[in-house]
Parts: sequence; structure tokens; C-alpha cells
Amino acid sequence: MKKLGHIIFGFVLCFVFILIAGALELEWFDFGAKSLGIMACIILLYSLLPDIDHKNSTVTWLFLGFAILGLIWGLLVLLMKQDYSRGLLIIVVSLVFLISIYVCANYFKHRGVIHSLLVGLLASIPLYFIFFFEIQYPLIGLIAWYSHLLGDGFLFKLVS
Repeated sequence: MKKLGHIIFGFVLCFVFILIAGALELEWFDFGAKSLGIMACIILLYSLLPDIDHKNSTVTWLFLGFAILGLIWGLLVLLMKQDYSRGLLIIVVSLVFLISIYVCANYFKHRGVIHSLLVGLLASIPLYFIFFFEIQYPLIGLIAWYSHLLGDGFLFKLVS
């Protein structure tokens, strides 16, 4: 499946999941403008994220750009002598991000272990903490990740 197909399928599957959760009267989702915007960004990202194991994927290059921008931002913070610890943190996080991208793209087989439900679960967990213990965001991330696996033909792949 191509990039646009993964994105559309991710939005459709997440929408169906939200409808089912609503029909079951599970109050997991907030439908404010801010929440919907965050969910849309998560769906967009997580429906493409399993392709981080491919050197030429959109998400690999997007993350590479973010990592480089992070390094530049961190260096600027350090050079402007605003907040040493903040600048150092930005640089360290960007370097970890850069190394992770490199390792995933160069040392993992495409559609291998990264294309698994377990890695999707692990990748969704940080959303729970980033968004202050809101369950809706990691659920949407996991569903969007799984939509990618379904689109690639993996129905119940737990690990490679």
C-alpha cells in the first residue's frame, strides 16, 4: 500500500473504532477542536510510522528533518546562553532520535520486526505520558499503527 492509502485507511479505521467506542458508551474520547487536531496528527504519523524501517520512506525523511532541526535548535539555545540544561536536553533527544532513525532504517529488515503489533504498542505508550495520562491518544496511535499492518497484509502479527 502506498503512503496515501495508509493515511486514508488509518483515518477510516480510527473513525470506525471511535464510533464503536461511542456506541458502547465508553467515554474515552474528547471531541474538542484541540483534541481532534491532536488525534489527526497522531493518525497521520502513526499510520506511516511502521515504515521507519525503510530508508526512502516519507516518515524516515520527516523524522530525519526533525532530528536535524532539533540539533540546530539545541545549538542555538546553547549559543544564545538562554538555558544550558534545556539546550543540552534538546540536543540529546535529537541525537537519540537521529541514531534511532539510522538504526531502524539500516539494521531492520523492511516489514520485519518494526511491522508488528508489539512494536506498535511500545511506540504508542509514550503518548500516554506526553498527553498527561489521556487514554485516547495512545489508543488512536495503536489503531493507526495497526491500520498500517493491515494495509500491508499483516492481520495478527505480534512479533517477527
